[in-house]
Amino acid sequence: MNNLIIQRLRQGITNIISSFSAPSCQEEANKFDASTHLQREIFFVIDGDSRYMLNGSVYPVPPGTVCLINHWESHAFGYRKNDCNLLHFWINIWSNEHMSAYAMHVEKNGVYRISTRRLTFPPEFQMLITRRWDRLMALKEVTQEIVMDYMKLPLEMLFNEIAFQLQNESSSEKENSDSILESLKKYIQTTNGRGCSYQKLEQVSGYSRSHLAHRFRKYAGCSLGNYIDKVRVAYTVKALQRGLKQKEIAFELGFSSPSNFWLWMKKHREDIKREEICPDQSL
Repeated sequence: MNNLIIQRLRQGITNIISSFSAPSCQEEANKFDASTHLQREIFFVIDGDSRYMLNGSVYPVPPGTVCLINHWESHAFGYRKNDCNLLHFWINIWSNEHMSAYAMHVEKNGVYRISTRRLTFPPEFQMLITRRWDRLMALKEVTQEIVMDYMKLPLEMLFNEIAFQLQNESSSEKENSDSILESLKKYIQTTNGRGCSYQKLEQVSGYSRSHLAHRFRKYAGCSLGNYIDKVRVAYTVKALQRGLKQKEIAFELGFSSPSNFWLWMKKHREDIKREEICPDQSL
């Protein structure tokens, strides 16, 4: 699979979808579950054709397509049941100035799993992508041509680095296992803990429940349930600071009702107060 990823990464970008893309098929947007979060995300289509919702529009995303997801921008959550035989490379840009990436393989009925070890990058890549993205967002009038001018070359430099890392990887079984667990932590963060049942995390990681629980606790120093609560606490604080309503936060965190979210908040009110004063840097 790495050979396919490397080949596609080196072939370059054919299209970039972003908040500046022309509206498309807006009537289909309500067919997608939506999500928002603080960090920026980029995904690059390696293989397979599908459709993706960004900012209330739905776009075709064939191989060679890049999608830029900005801070707090509404986008599709997970994959749909009619998605299959897809290979996407996801890149997360975190607020504490680091960037990580992994490939996601989507099988039948929208079932997906992490299919490569987690990759990390020298800080200059994060600085370059962030600086270009920030400058693009500051422009008054932006066309698709300008998006390509600003972002295509920096992204292809990043993809070349990914291809280089995959071409030259040689890590032990333990390092690969730890890398998958770290990718799983980032997956929980990007989903805000929503839908992160043991069944889903077994599927995403490829580990059995008992092995996953044991390995995660040993790697992260806490149980999966405790880690998900930490992620939810951090998101709740940021979302409240942004002005989101409790019912909106409840939806983003995957609670079945605002009242269940309120009960959870009551249980974790001390954790929320601590997070407001001193954000958890271990996430």
